[in-house]
Amino acid sequence: MKNKFAHLVLALIANFYFVNIAYCQEPYVEAAAFPREREKCGLDFDCDVCNAYRYVSLGVGPIIFIPNVGIGYRERYSQLGWDTALSFSTIGYAHQLSAHLVGHYYFSPSRKNSAYLGLGLMGSGVLTNHEGGGATLSPDFVFGKELNGKSSHFIEMHIAIPTMWMDSKHAHAMCFPLMYIKYGISF
Repeated sequence: MKNKFAHLVLALIANFYFVNIAYCQEPYVEAAAFPREREKCGLDFDCDVCNAYRYVSLGVGPIIFIPNVGIGYRERYSQLGWDTALSFSTIGYAHQLSAHLVGHYYFSPSRKNSAYLGLGLMGSGVLTNHEGGGATLSPDFVFGKELNGKSSHFIEMHIAIPTMWMDSKHAHAMCFPLMYIKYGISF
């Protein structure tokens, strides 16, 4: 069962990366012929949306009321992109260090401020001040929105379910979702 799940996740991630990159589908219009019409419509089309940046993030998770801080790197090429990050959460008694790798699919390949869906893999280590601790591994489903202007930033929500919990004695599946809400800004 674990092998089939791992193959399915890897196939979906590979699908994100090996699909041909979508190019701008804006119909050809002589730019010099209609300059005022393009200005009037107020569209912020940029057919070559391609950016990459490091970022810091602030948010909550893995349970909504626990503060979370992280660093990461993301790239976007028109309609496809990817993100990798490390984040840290603590409630004083228990601490979580998590890492994720997520592929993104942008709904509007020619807009800088596009919404996106993502699918990836999240792993984390959980430490407590007393004996114990463990690790988690789960698929990571992401919904977010790029908010690019003078600087690059975004807001997104991660949902990780089902989660495989592993400790020193055994491993079992948890159906309780780990949820993160993050705001990231480039540096």
